[in-house]
Amino acid sequence: MDNKGKALVTGANRGLGKALALELAARGFSVLAGVRDPSSAGSLLEAARDLAGSVDIVRLDVAGLGDYVPPSDLCILINNAGYRGPYLPVEEAPLDEWRRTFETNFFGVVELTRRAIPALRAAGNGIVCNIGSMGSYMPMPFYSIYRSSKVALSAFTEGLRIELAPFGVRVIEIPIGGVDTDMLRTSIAHRPPDAIEYPLYRPMAEHQAAMPTAAGAGGVAPEVAARLVIDNLFQPGPLRRACDPNAVAGMAYVDSSTEEARAQAMFERFDVRSV
Repeated sequence: MDNKGKALVTGANRGLGKALALELAARGFSVLAGVRDPSSAGSLLEAARDLAGSVDIVRLDVAGLGDYVPPSDLCILINNAGYRGPYLPVEEAPLDEWRRTFETNFFGVVELTRRAIPALRAAGNGIVCNIGSMGSYMPMPFYSIYRSSKVALSAFTEGLRIELAPFGVRVIEIPIGGVDTDMLRTSIAHRPPDAIEYPLYRPMAEHQAAMPTAAGAGGVAPEVAARLVIDNLFQPGPLRRACDPNAVAGMAYVDSSTEEARAQAMFERFDVRSV
């Protein structure tokens, strides 16, 4: 791919999104860094100053795109922005929390991608990369809101891949298993779930809180993960590309097990009997 084209990365002010924007710029791309608050992106611009390509900040809230239209010379779209709220039992989770999560993690991705397709098709070799989650495959209690949004994203990505193939547009999903970002540090593996505040669910939540952090749950540096992700953008292959070590191990487990086997393992983990 001609690295003189434009790339759009959402959620680019920190963490993996910031690292992805910088990695693309280092390879010569003109990067549009989508952020909700441009004042939060000063360190990104400073880091990009001497790179081969460029980084320009775009005020972009994927949950409220307004009249934003991607540029006509866009060749890469990386849907990275995400939201994950409290870890609540379904019974206690307000519908507004479901809506907030889906607006960012699913509906916003769908709408931004829809608007970008004409430019990606015109490029002849455009790329859509959706950042997913290994959590999609794990039936963890108190994780249903975030997980459901990522499962929906996976289904959307699967269909989009077939639709855009005739136009030379590659569609891939990168299920993240562990990247050292704020999102990982506030993950359910690193802190008690919010469900612990509800008496009926406290035993299960306390059981989760008492579990040691899984070996390897510490993530790789965002810069390392970004390099692996961008390498995969330009390689033919399967829809889903596990890049970070935790995702590689996780996908190996998924590929060698069944949904029911994973559910039974979770019942055993929480010392409850399936019914």
